[in-house]
Amino acid sequence: MPDKTSFLKSALPPPVAALALESVAAEAELLIAMPGDLLPDGRFGESWLLMGRDRLGLVACADGQLPRLLGAHDIATIEDLAVLPGISTATIELTRKGQKYRLLRISNARQRDFSEAVKLIKEWVKEKKWTPEAAEERRNVCPRCRRPLPEDITVCPRCLDKGAMIRKVLGYLRPYRLLVLQLMLCMIATTLVGLVNPYLGKILIDDVIRPLKNEHWLGLLALAMVGLYLTQSLIEMLTGRVSARIGSSAVHDIRGAMFRRLQELSLSFYSKQRTGALITRVNQDTEQLQRLLVDFIPYGISSVLMTVGILALLLYLSAFLTLFVLFPVVGVIVFISLVFPKFRVYWDRFFEKRSKMAAFVSDVITGTRVVKAFAQERAEIDRFAIRNAAYRDSAYQAELKWATAMPILHMIALLGTPIVWFVGGTLAFRGTMTLGGIVAYAGYLAMLFHPVSILTRLAQIIPNTLAAAGRVFDIIDAEPEIVDAADAVPMPQIAGRIEFRNVTFGYDGTKPVLSDVSFTVEPRELIGLVGHSGAGKSTTINLISRFFDVNDGAILIDGVDVRKIRYEDLRRQIGIVLQETFLFNGTIADNIAYARQGATEMEVLRAAKAAHAHEFIIAKPDGYDTEIVEGGSNLSVGEKQRIAIARAILCDPKILILDEATASVDVETEKKIQDALQRLTARCTTIAIAHRLSTLKHADRLMVLEKGKLTETGTHAELVAKDGIYQRLVKIQTELSQLKGVGG
Repeated sequence: MPDKTSFLKSALPPPVAALALESVAAEAELLIAMPGDLLPDGRFGESWLLMGRDRLGLVACADGQLPRLLGAHDIATIEDLAVLPGISTATIELTRKGQKYRLLRISNARQRDFSEAVKLIKEWVKEKKWTPEAAEERRNVCPRCRRPLPEDITVCPRCLDKGAMIRKVLGYLRPYRLLVLQLMLCMIATTLVGLVNPYLGKILIDDVIRPLKNEHWLGLLALAMVGLYLTQSLIEMLTGRVSARIGSSAVHDIRGAMFRRLQELSLSFYSKQRTGALITRVNQDTEQLQRLLVDFIPYGISSVLMTVGILALLLYLSAFLTLFVLFPVVGVIVFISLVFPKFRVYWDRFFEKRSKMAAFVSDVITGTRVVKAFAQERAEIDRFAIRNAAYRDSAYQAELKWATAMPILHMIALLGTPIVWFVGGTLAFRGTMTLGGIVAYAGYLAMLFHPVSILTRLAQIIPNTLAAAGRVFDIIDAEPEIVDAADAVPMPQIAGRIEFRNVTFGYDGTKPVLSDVSFTVEPRELIGLVGHSGAGKSTTINLISRFFDVNDGAILIDGVDVRKIRYEDLRRQIGIVLQETFLFNGTIADNIAYARQGATEMEVLRAAKAAHAHEFIIAKPDGYDTEIVEGGSNLSVGEKQRIAIARAILCDPKILILDEATASVDVETEKKIQDALQRLTARCTTIAIAHRLSTLKHADRLMVLEKGKLTETGTHAELVAKDGIYQRLVKIQTELSQLKGVGG
């Protein structure tokens, strides 16, 4: 059994521990104690997979009910165990004596956890082998509570240091210190003005109405009340304006810091993230922060000030009566402290479903052409309906709990009113409290409910916004893997000599994609990279561009390790033309000029002419001012490629990388692109990848990669004459071309 607490061992509630002791093993002897999130009928609820050394058990805990044992099985009788994935849930299925048993249902959010656990259980059943540490290393878990985290999250919402997170958020208010001071003064003024009116009511009753004297005070007191209401409204208006300015400005700064960090982060970060989830963080999570700054700062602090002021006045009016009124106040505090923490799981689930739906929508919209090409609109609508329903259900569950709790909370708070009239009336009969005092006391108590209700609402808002803040600062605090070394050297002009020196690299740091690869490319040489899919060609160009750093060995440009070259100098002198050309929203001229900010119209024009793009551009109604529809869908593949080449020409690179730049175009367009590329490659070192080997015939050298190793090097003629991988690839492509010719 592992010594440390892992994702396999969560602390059992006492009733579940008692069931485990009866049917499986004592809690200390359990190898696995994993909580699920669904009941057998599919409703949300807690379930448990429990395994000792000899027994496997299942427990379900419906809300408000005692846990019940769903079944227990001897380990020795288990023939198979599997996780059966469904659309939105998965099922744990056990096979024993040829019979299949559906043990447990879980949501897809827990599927990965249980899949790891099932693998370990099967190892234990077959070999009595227990290796949870290996599974633990593959998990994205919270280092403190060991609970699993979504793949794109590193901050656990449950273990979030709320104080530190609030300090981080408030740190963005430093540039607005004067506005914050103005806001605090407004809130203090609002509190003081708001506390005066009920006391004026006391004076009105005790000194004017009840004794029926000082009639001239009636008008003065009424005017004073009107003046106070007007003053309070004006101050609240100013408070709202200042608060909105502070909140929007601070969130603007946070959003800017977040976007800057996203630009600085390496490609390895994006390979682990979902685009929709990142968009959700930039947009919706920062909106949650704005709620924190706009709602929490003015209304939260104001409510605290108002609560303290009201309690002080209640004690002043009658300390004895306040002792009785404190009972419902304490009841409210106890209720909040006991009930509200249980809502966290529902709001965590809500945010998770929202993020997943955003990622799904982003994915489908991006792939709309594929959806329509295969007539899958109805299927995508159905898939969306499932995710939308899960999103709705998570929101409903969260709001349902809140809607149940709030009336109870209000009822507890309202118990103070009958207490005031009963105890206060008794004191009035004994002559220790006046009628005006009772009315003022009741007024202050009614006022107390408003700030208390705001604070209770904030008890819901703050955990959610702090969780959103955690997701935002998860990005802001992320460290890019590719950064300039402390002793990085500026290289404003490179010659373009590339050397791979015993390079080994794997994306996960363990399984190498390239193994001990060494070669040298001289300036202005044209090198073709050839090999089967997965051989390491794209990885090679990713390393030259320093999208990733090597695990072992070194890559040198002009004799200098790329890790020692200032990153901006390196990237500015490398041009890339990819098979899948990406064009930004904007004009054709904007997309060409993207390579060099500040390029003149004449420079853009010359680059377009050099790329054989000028002719088709001026043929369009708006010429260079033609707006590119999202993704460039209003351009052909060849047109997009030539715009990309024009962009690379304008960059005037010293190293040019061509990744299948002509793979998706017809022969005539390929000829135009090749002519454009020939002008560009004559001035720089070029590394080209092409599955269509005929396009690499004129390369100075070809390098053949196979399973991450450099196996062959030479010219096209030399490699064709040699019995090797390249010769076989040429034969296969020649045969395919002949078959296509015969088939027409």
